[in-house]
Amino acid sequence: MESLLSDKWDVKAKHSSSEALQRWRDLCRVVKNPKRRFRFTANLSKRDEAAAMRKTYQVLAFLFIFIREVENCCPCLQAAMHFVKGMQLCDYTVPKEVQAAGFQICADELGSIVEAHDVKKLKLHDGVSGLAEKLATNASDGLSTDAEALNRRQEIYGINKFQESKARSFWVFVWEALQDMTLMILAVCALVSLVIGIATEGWPKGAHDGLGIVASILLVVFVTATSDYRQSLQFRDLDKKRRKSLFK
Repeated sequence: MESLLSDKWDVKAKHSSSEALQRWRDLCRVVKNPKRRFRFTANLSKRDEAAAMRKTYQVLAFLFIFIREVENCCPCLQAAMHFVKGMQLCDYTVPKEVQAAGFQICADELGSIVEAHDVKKLKLHDGVSGLAEKLATNASDGLSTDAEALNRRQEIYGINKFQESKARSFWVFVWEALQDMTLMILAVCALVSLVIGIATEGWPKGAHDGLGIVASILLVVFVTATSDYRQSLQFRDLDKKRRKSLFK
């Protein structure tokens, strides 16, 4: 059997080609339960994928090494790349209204530096001292107490205060409580009970069960909405106290 495999099918004990193994797999398809009988054999598709991935990684590694060597051997190219990166950072232009107010940086630029933790932009603006100078302030003395200067600053940068979200009304919580799937099913059951009860026993005797279910639903909805509404008011008060403590 071993000689037959090696001579006719070119299947060796080790290091057989993928083509030979695939021919042998095609022949073994007539075997009963081939997946169970050959479950410990190599997966040819995954083997090909692994080989392709290895080649891809080798090419990427070669390109990476080649680029690093070119950068090290060509100082001019390296300087040009740094220049291009610097030009990308220098695209910022101060808006005219900001310049007219006596500042050299806008609120959007400040927000992008803070939110993205962009150290490169911070260095571009000469660090903290540079930002203080562009904001027409001083890191040690703080803001000027001149009323006109403060008004100009508020017009450009806004008030140093959190924007409060609009409070939700009680009926919003009632509507949210009604979205519960269990209550929806109970509402359908109440409707069916009302229709069948009134049709069979008449009003008001036939509506007792249905109205009882409706009353239970309303009780659950209003209790849930009241609890959620009170919690929202408490969280709102706590948030106000926290914000006041931040600005003290």
